[in-house]
Amino acid sequence: MAKETGFKIRTSIERPPKEIVEQYRDFVAANISDSMGRLFTMDYRINPIYKPMPKLCGTAITVQARPGDNLLSLKAIEIAQPGDVIVIATQGDTSLSVWGGFMSMMAARKGVAGVVTEGVVRDVEQSRETGLPIYAVGVTPAAPTKEGTGQINTSISCGGVVVEPGDIVVGDEDGVVVVPKADAELVMKKVQERIAKEDAWMKVVEGGGCIAIDSANDVIAAKGAEII
Repeated sequence: MAKETGFKIRTSIERPPKEIVEQYRDFVAANISDSMGRLFTMDYRINPIYKPMPKLCGTAITVQARPGDNLLSLKAIEIAQPGDVIVIATQGDTSLSVWGGFMSMMAARKGVAGVVTEGVVRDVEQSRETGLPIYAVGVTPAAPTKEGTGQINTSISCGGVVVEPGDIVVGDEDGVVVVPKADAELVMKKVQERIAKEDAWMKVVEGGGCIAIDSANDVIAAKGAEII
């Protein structure tokens, strides 16, 4: 049988060391975004589909899906290892779901760390019961097709961010950020420095002081604002 052009499934990927991935579990998405110059931050519309939701942290298994199709998302559950996050690119389609309740049940039992998609999902109640973190732009009752084609574990664009297999994905109520696996250790150190800085700010605020006011006033004065 002739192979379908572009229909590609990679079953093996390189992941960062587990001890580095675990460090990110203690970080909030905002601090990670700050430490990467606001880059690698997904579109604000990608949010938890239920609340409260456990924090999302793991390594990316990437899926390039046909719009409204979950064939390769199902296959990704089989390929995923415990601690992986399934990231599904849909070319922005929101007409049909690409994830549902039974998929959440299977993924949770396998130890998948969560799901992120720029598409829509369904069966929120079933997914909530599993405790699987799921981030999407919305929900719909409309079922997906299961026809393929697509790709697993290739470079994708999801929520305006390029995601590579093995990148670290972190999500909380602020949204989702992606840390390129090659930069994971460097970004980790920058986040730790950011946390130390914010701890110092917190002491000032708790003591009744203000932060950033002087620098804000300097910018206002430099731009010649009229203060009435």
